[in-house]
Order: sequence, then C-alpha cells, then structure tokens
Amino acid sequence: MPKWVEQAAKNDLEILEDGQCQLCGSDTLHGITECVNAAGKITHKISQEKGIQHMTIFLCVDAHALQHTQIHGRWNNHFHLTRLHLILQDGVRWNYDLTTVLNEVLDDYKRHHPDEATIEADADHRPTITVIDVDASQDEEEYVALVWQWAEQVYTSFSESHAIASKLAGLFQEKCMSNSAELPE
Repeated sequence: MPKWVEQAAKNDLEILEDGQCQLCGSDTLHGITECVNAAGKITHKISQEKGIQHMTIFLCVDAHALQHTQIHGRWNNHFHLTRLHLILQDGVRWNYDLTTVLNEVLDDYKRHHPDEATIEADADHRPTITVIDVDASQDEEEYVALVWQWAEQVYTSFSESHAIASKLAGLFQEKCMSNSAELPE
C-alpha cells in the first residue's frame, strides 16, 4: 500500500477512484490515484538540470503536496508552504542542500509548536491550475510558466497560514546566516 494511501486512512479520507480528484478538483477519470500518478512524472517534462534551474522540480512537488494535504503528514504541509514562501516571496533560489536546512528548522520548530497546523483554502477558493493542467503543457516555455502560476495560486490559497510560513522562513534564513551558509539568489 502506498504511503499516501496510509496517510489518507489516518486522516479518515475515503479515496474515491472515479471522476475528478476529490482534493484538488483536477479533471481526472480516476480521482486521487490518477492525480498522484501524474504528480510522480510531472517534474520530468524537462531535464533535471533545467528543472533545478527554473525551480520547477521544487515548485511542482510543493504545489501538488499542498493541494493534497490530507494524503500527507501535517508537518509536511508546513515544509511545502514554507518552501513556496521562500521561493515565491523571498526570492530564494532553492537547491537540494537547502532542503536539509529547512528540515532542521522544522524539526526544532515543531518541538515548540506541537499542535500547530496549516489552514488551507476551502473548496470554493482552491487554485484553478492542477497537475493535470501542467501535464498538458505543450512545450518547455509553457510548462515553466504554468508551474510558476500553479505554485503562486496554491501559495495564495493558503493565505490564512502565511504567517506560519513567514515565521518559518525567517528561522530558516537566520539558521543559514548563523551557519555562514549563503542563500542562492
């Protein structure tokens, strides 16, 4: 059984296998399963090098995870929202090394805020772009543009949790500065 199915069960989410994705509303025939499968391949529409350069690898993962919070752990949502904040709001050029730093910040933070949860948008205010739309992009330029639009929409939809993301982003930047790590710009 895939981990996301186990997490859905922990969150008392009944997986619907037919029709649109019940979480993001994407136009699928087989619900969440099809949506998750599309997410598993979406970052491969361009090379890994270009995906890192354009940050589409990170933005796709974050956007999809946040549109499907019920199939991920609660702290996972903090991570993805904070990384979107750092990239979209603070202009951080993300790389894999920074993921370790953010995980360390989050591990410390959750010891002091054990019950905190992000608040997602209701179904009436969810983003209009989904993984299925991005997957339908016809060329590299359209793909990169759609990924950035998708990430922006998802981040915006979590407006009630922007204060959490901002606080974590500040702690992340403090840690980078205290470790003499330079944030890529």
